[in-house]
Amino acid sequence: MQNQPAMHILHLEDDSPLREVLKFILSSSEPSVNVHQFISSDDAVKYIEEHPNPEEIDLFILDIRVPGAMDGMEVAQHIRDLGFKSAIVVTSAYRRPNPALLASLDCKWMPKPWHIMDATQELLPLARQHYQDRLRATD
Repeated sequence: MQNQPAMHILHLEDDSPLREVLKFILSSSEPSVNVHQFISSDDAVKYIEEHPNPEEIDLFILDIRVPGAMDGMEVAQHIRDLGFKSAIVVTSAYRRPNPALLASLDCKWMPKPWHIMDATQELLPLARQHYQDRLRATD
């Protein structure tokens, strides 16, 4: 039997406790998940560009206000410009981005603060859908 690749989630968040809690709960809820976390948009963009296959990353979770040359919405735009079709969830404790911009980038909005269990119930199905589509495409 061939080994299946892990579900692949990219998480951009500069708040350390939020990063740790989200990684723990996602990994605990879904054994096949591989969560790559970044504090700055520069590091996240570098990682994304090193994975040029637009099917390789199943979900992007992007905080809007992060260190680096781009904010989370600009990273979302870059992800779409690179051809990734995966779900993008943007999150912030500040104001909601322009709804037209969210729609044009096909991004979902998750305002902070969020309850970790609610977030997991919203995030994992998004990742699973793309992951299952990716596995079917390789069969």
